[in-house]
Amino acid sequence: MFESNFPVDKGSYSYVNGWNAFKRLTAHAGPSERDALLRGTVTRAYRLG
Repeated sequence: MFESNFPVDKGSYSYVNGWNAFKRLTAHAGPSERDALLRGTVTRAYRLG
């Protein structure tokens, strides 16, 4: 599960740069792993689904 401190840190990096970093960090992962890292785990942890 990824997190950021955006928008508090928007003086350090843009939203686009932060999101692109997450995408690059998960580029090696398969589709189900990537989904878990970028969406699935947080959905379950915070009972959003």
